Amino acid sequence: MKKYPLIVIILLALVGIGLLMGGFKSFFILLISVLIGTLIFILLLRLFANRKTDTNYQKAVKQSKNLHEPKKKTKKKRKSSFKVIDGGKK
Repeated sequence: MKKYPLIVIILLALVGIGLLMGGFKSFFILLISVLIGTLIFILLLRLFANRKTDTNYQKAVKQSKNLHEPKKKTKKKRKSSFKVIDGGKK
């Protein structure tokens, strides 16, 4: 079995006491408000962060494609090792 440190046990006990004293209604209101705040923060972060990185990323991709253009391999036809022998059929 996994042993938990003493600090984790104390924190869980304090959380349990806080839930019992504050009631479950205040806990759920707090949980919902934290979730909404987190969603708003993530949406704002994506909105402002993607604009710069997208344009810079697209420029970098174009530059990389220009530097590393796929080289076309030209295949040389080899002479066939088979020879046509004309048999003198009559």
